[in-house]
Amino acid sequence: MATVDRPSTHREELNILIDSASKRFAAIAVVLFLGAPIVTYLSGDPRGLFYVHVALGAFWFGLDFFFKFVLGPSLDAAGDEAAAAVNAQVIPKMVVIAEPLSVGVIGSGIALADLMGYWADPSLWLWAALGIGTLMLLIGFGPLHLLTTRMSVELSMPDPDGNRLDELFGKTVQWGMVQTILMLAIILTMTALRWGL
Repeated sequence: MATVDRPSTHREELNILIDSASKRFAAIAVVLFLGAPIVTYLSGDPRGLFYVHVALGAFWFGLDFFFKFVLGPSLDAAGDEAAAAVNAQVIPKMVVIAEPLSVGVIGSGIALADLMGYWADPSLWLWAALGIGTLMLLIGFGPLHLLTTRMSVELSMPDPDGNRLDELFGKTVQWGMVQTILMLAIILTMTALRWGL
């Protein structure tokens, strides 16, 4: 029985993740989700940046809820083989979308606050939104990144370890629920900010 070399470094894990998602797909995600906010910010138009920020935020929010509350339970009901086949394709793509998307959403929010003059006299709500956004990025690029990358690597193996996948998935769900709660909290802070509370 031939053995498959597992990656020994995070760089090797990232290469597997990006290859699984496709380099082209990853490049398009980075250019789109980071490029749109940067170009709109440089245009100096707060209305345009507002729409970019809201569109990216709605996409992130929708993706989060769809994955957790529709796709996840559906795959659980579909059985291990079907779930593994779908997850092997979905998880790498979710990672290469979610990471630049999260930076694009939070970065465009910070930039929008600048264009709207909120940083001249920052309110408690603005600081709260910044703190929550920073925490979301730390979780997204910390534990969630490591867990989903390792899941993607495990799913790419010829004979994935089901117990390891279950353990990684369980931890990912826990951190993902923290992200969902923070996402709802940041929406509340932005609403309060817009209403001038």
